[in-house]
Amino acid sequence: MKKFIQRPLAALLPLSLCVLAIPAQAGRPLAVDDANVNEKGAGHVEVWVARDSDKVDTWTVAPAFAPIEGVEIGVSYAKARKNGNAEQAIQAKWRITPSQENGCNVASTLGTVHEKSVGSSPFLVGILTCNSALGAVHVNLTRHNPKDEKSYNSWGVAFEREMGGVTPHIEVFGDEGGKPTVQFGAKTEIAKGLQLDGTVGRDRQNSANVFSLGFKYSF
Repeated sequence: MKKFIQRPLAALLPLSLCVLAIPAQAGRPLAVDDANVNEKGAGHVEVWVARDSDKVDTWTVAPAFAPIEGVEIGVSYAKARKNGNAEQAIQAKWRITPSQENGCNVASTLGTVHEKSVGSSPFLVGILTCNSALGAVHVNLTRHNPKDEKSYNSWGVAFEREMGGVTPHIEVFGDEGGKPTVQFGAKTEIAKGLQLDGTVGRDRQNSANVFSLGFKYSF
């Protein structure tokens, strides 16, 4: 669920993910989200497979579109191969301040994740992005309100820098009071509007390796 929240769909954390189980995530392949949105009338579709600490592979499809300036609507559908559990999410992301090439801007995401056996679980994300000549830093803080469970917070910090045709990143994210996941990844454009990306990481809470592989199509 957390991956889309951070990234996502798709994504204050993602992270969904990646997996913070689903995640609104600076877009693939980061689990930590950035404070930017698509331009008005533009959108993208992200598709990825991720293996979690229980060695369960989950496929996710997450389209997003900006109907008006500064606002992006995203949805996602994720299904685990082993147990067949499926989750759907919907979120609205608002870029509160303009993006800056040298400086910081903020955004917020409000959404909900639904699982048939659990119900709907709303979340609220606060996002800060700071850009400089050295690269971009993204900070997330998320408030989760799962159905019939105690509310909790999660967090995430990521750094990415473009290096020629490849943009690598490092990120750390986790739940309040728990051990974080450390994740490395990279993305590259293999054709106009088509991005290939991947991550590898270590879930320190469960002492297990995690990874993801995906692509993003922008239109």
